[in-house]
Amino acid sequence: MKKFLYTVGVIIAGFIAGYMFLTLLVSGGTVEVPDLSGKDIVQANQILKEKGLYIRIDGEEYSEAPTGTVSRQTPPAGTSIKKGREIGVVVSKGLRFTVLPDVRELSYEEAEKVLNEKSIPIEKVIKIHSEKYPENIVIAQRPEPQEGGKSIKLIISLGKKEE
Repeated sequence: MKKFLYTVGVIIAGFIAGYMFLTLLVSGGTVEVPDLSGKDIVQANQILKEKGLYIRIDGEEYSEAPTGTVSRQTPPAGTSIKKGREIGVVVSKGLRFTVLPDVRELSYEEAEKVLNEKSIPIEKVIKIHSEKYPENIVIAQRPEPQEGGKSIKLIISLGKKEE
């Protein structure tokens, strides 16, 4: 009976020792995921590299984070993971306005004032001749009114083409 208890004790001690060894071995290879929010891709990659992790770009989205910076990450900051794993990041495309004002048929100066008040950047201005619209009037805009976007393109009239 003593031999049996001794054998069982040795087996249990072996399991405990093995468990402790594996726990130490595995936990030695884990790191805490850093917070990458607001960091540009180069900074985020460097931070991950220093922790023994890799970056994976999972796409882009409109967000309040500055353009070109990390807006979300997977797994989230603070999670413990094994070294050598990938951290997925989504890159911000900046703010997206849910509704753009209608600046058609306004003068370019008036349209510019309305857009500046709403902090909507004018991406491009195209000027064309028009038989219908007088000079310096907004003929069209893209995106259309009520569509979302992060900037606006305008087509401005040069007036009638002189012959």
